[in-house]
Amino acid sequence: MSRKGADIAAMRREMLDAHLLTFMVPADAKLDRQPLLAQARTWWRARIKTNRPTCIGCRASFAEGAEVGSFLFSTAAVVPTSASVSAFCCKCASDLSPDDIDRVATKVLRKLAPGGEFLDPRDAP
Repeated sequence: MSRKGADIAAMRREMLDAHLLTFMVPADAKLDRQPLLAQARTWWRARIKTNRPTCIGCRASFAEGAEVGSFLFSTAAVVPTSASVSAFCCKCASDLSPDDIDRVATKVLRKLAPGGEFLDPRDAP
């Protein structure tokens, strides 16, 4: 199993029967009050050359010069110990509509929670 596959499997185990919290933040957001997200972002950035991540919107390679516009994080809602990290390039972060961003993010999150139901807290009664 590849390292990426192992990471996804570990996140799925942690999130089994749990809720996901998701965060979409600008690339330069201060995460002082979210140390888990700050650590995940640092880890992701430190491994760009080896992991060769791509933009989840357009597949532009961050290892080949695409710049991060925003990060999409997800964690287990209860006592999270790890975070999933994905990123949109600057172009996608600024050019995609909110609906397009939501569709792309949902597609990415389905890998962590296949068959999961995604709720927008703004829609809550």
